[in-house]
Amino acid sequence: MPVADGTSVALFPGQGTQAKGMGADLFDRFPEHTALAGEVLGYDIARLCLEDPDHRLDDTRYTQPALYVVNALSYWDRVARGEPEADVLLGHSLGEYNALLAAGAFDFETGLKIVAQRAELMAAQRGGAMLAVVGMSAERLADLLAEQDLTTLDVANRNTPTQNVLSGPAEDIDRAREALTGHGVRVAALRVSAAFHSRYMRAARDEFAAFLRGFRFGPLTRTVIANVTARPYRDGEVARTLSDQIAGSVRWSDSVRSVLRGLPGARFREIGGTGVLTRMVRQIEGAPAAPEARPRRVFTVAYAGGDENAYRALAGHTGDLEVVPLERPGRGRRVAEPLLTDVDAVVADLVDQLRGRLDEPYAVYGHSLGARLAFLVCRALRAEGLPLPRRLVVSGECGPSIPSRERDTWRLTGDAFWAHLDRLGGVPQQLRQFEDLMAHYERVLRADFTLLGRYAHREEPPLDVPITVVTGDREPFTDAEIGAWQRESTEPLARHRLPGDHFFIRGHWAELAHLIEGAPHA
Repeated sequence: MPVADGTSVALFPGQGTQAKGMGADLFDRFPEHTALAGEVLGYDIARLCLEDPDHRLDDTRYTQPALYVVNALSYWDRVARGEPEADVLLGHSLGEYNALLAAGAFDFETGLKIVAQRAELMAAQRGGAMLAVVGMSAERLADLLAEQDLTTLDVANRNTPTQNVLSGPAEDIDRAREALTGHGVRVAALRVSAAFHSRYMRAARDEFAAFLRGFRFGPLTRTVIANVTARPYRDGEVARTLSDQIAGSVRWSDSVRSVLRGLPGARFREIGGTGVLTRMVRQIEGAPAAPEARPRRVFTVAYAGGDENAYRALAGHTGDLEVVPLERPGRGRRVAEPLLTDVDAVVADLVDQLRGRLDEPYAVYGHSLGARLAFLVCRALRAEGLPLPRRLVVSGECGPSIPSRERDTWRLTGDAFWAHLDRLGGVPQQLRQFEDLMAHYERVLRADFTLLGRYAHREEPPLDVPITVVTGDREPFTDAEIGAWQRESTEPLARHRLPGDHFFIRGHWAELAHLIEGAPHA
């Protein structure tokens, strides 16, 4: 059964897509931002974009700020007209600054100041040129350059599997044009004055890095794929990644593949621009890619108070996917064993249950407390060198680097404890009439909530595991709290919201099974 809210991916174009008249109808809709841009830049941004009276729109110093402003206004205009904010953001070169703006790394004014400085530094570099090459893979292109003794050139843009851009000294670009044309390859010179995104921009990169030290960047609320790594940005690495981008290759094809691989069925929408990025995505989608093995089983980790039956209904919707519950001590079939309140001991126990059962592709799923424990299980498996899951699916919980909203629940006493659980909606009312069961259930719950109270996040490298996070639309999580899951994965984060409160999963087993299986979602 398809999930209704497939991941939305926004694409922001970069230099080369500028055109006289861009931004029409936007400047009047956003007069404050238009005026602010003029104050920062010292010229009329609307007049530049709409009329270009001095023919400066193709000058890098003016092109980059102009595109940044128009991209930003275009995105806000779409949101104001009812389009949802994107879950994943990609920008091509300069467009990456708009992706970071939309994700909360900086405000409009700060981003414009940074872009203006970037443009000045890049425009100051001279003597270089760039050449688009169509109909040849990056690997074959590199081989041909080596054969022609043109190792002074870099592949600056890897736009699609068969569309790349060379960058380097102008005289060597001329030689490359002759060699490639002689092999029947289509080429086109780009209107630039320097060898952008190549080793020849290192001086500009270093100056830009020094400039960026004067700024602080906010935590990202959305996933942004970096050009230079084709991986999601990590908090604390924005400045370094932006600096590296100036002298690094724009790995657009790899970036889009990263999204397609982790988020099948994602909906791409280009912001502004002329459709260039949309056409690239279609070409990348159409290129053959190695099929990824689907999970054959899913190991589940119960929420606070849950046992092996917590997700019993899930099995009725998973088809051939085997559901294997991991049982914690003190409940279910292990009721005779003492309850554990040490996080490391619980994780070690869960990992022991997995040993010898990782011979087939698998997924791991957990809700609420189970989400944090499932995440720690993946870390423990990595530490032991054991096979990692195809995906980690979590629900009803913020990113593990954010303190749990339930971290103090174990301190509540008497009626306050039960009243709080009633608000969460996880305690069956029929249980209240059996005092002995209530007493047992309270011990189990307190042990589990103690785990949340004792949970202390440790910074470690992100997992090479895609993470899918699902929340109820009436849960109180902020975008930043959900976005914190992205810090824990090198793959783009998949986000889904389903109707309901904290225990929304009980009404959405089919959708949940669909996400765990990893089938394309609509």
